[in-house]
Amino acid sequence: MDPFKRRKKKHTPFHAVSSPRELVRLLINVVLCVTGLVFGFIYLIKGLVIGWLLIAAFTFFLLVQFSEPTDYDI
Repeated sequence: MDPFKRRKKKHTPFHAVSSPRELVRLLINVVLCVTGLVFGFIYLIKGLVIGWLLIAAFTFFLLVQFSEPTDYDI
């Protein structure tokens, strides 16, 4: 095998939603995460430290919504 041969890139398509119920769950979770981010920014503008905590937590939850389950398996 040639060590300088170019490897083919494995394209991973976007996670498709398998059922309408799962799509509704995803949309509700995204709306709740965005709402939490808005509250985080409001508290941050008021100068409260809890704003940073809310932004960090809801950003993490939002990223988890769009990640594959194998991304965070141990």
